[in-house]
Amino acid sequence: MDKKKKFTLGEVVVIVLVVSVLIALIIPLGLQISKSREHARRINCNSNLKSIALALLMYSGDANGYFPITPNGNNFEPLNTLEIINDSKVFGCPSVARSSSISRNADYRYGASGLLDDNEFAKMTTLGSDRSGNHPRNSWINAMFIDGHVEGSKPDGKRSWNSF
Repeated sequence: MDKKKKFTLGEVVVIVLVVSVLIALIIPLGLQISKSREHARRINCNSNLKSIALALLMYSGDANGYFPITPNGNNFEPLNTLEIINDSKVFGCPSVARSSSISRNADYRYGASGLLDDNEFAKMTTLGSDRSGNHPRNSWINAMFIDGHVEGSKPDGKRSWNSF
């Protein structure tokens, strides 16, 4: 007659403790991976804005120093029309669930309609930025500036960027 081996109470307690410790180690790791993914998306978003800023500077170089004038001031269609940037993933923010790849429906706002590229406040005046809601809980914003650089920050009011 075969006897079935039963677990003792001590063995069950040890197994529960080991599983609890493993879960306690894995949960923070999962949260860290999530934060790392969003950080990578913010960097990608920043890179997209840098590409758009450089394209806008190229445009202004051909337009006597003026940035494109858009019908409603919120799209990058002139870059597409002149084939400086064709519709591509550069117009979409990877943090947005349904990001856009079309210049007139970009996930970024354009606010430099008609500005000159030799603005004396080029390091503080923005060309554009993320649209509201691009990043979870609006915890981050990227902005591109007239001189072509891009900065990211928590929107805590400590930056002196202009608003549009």
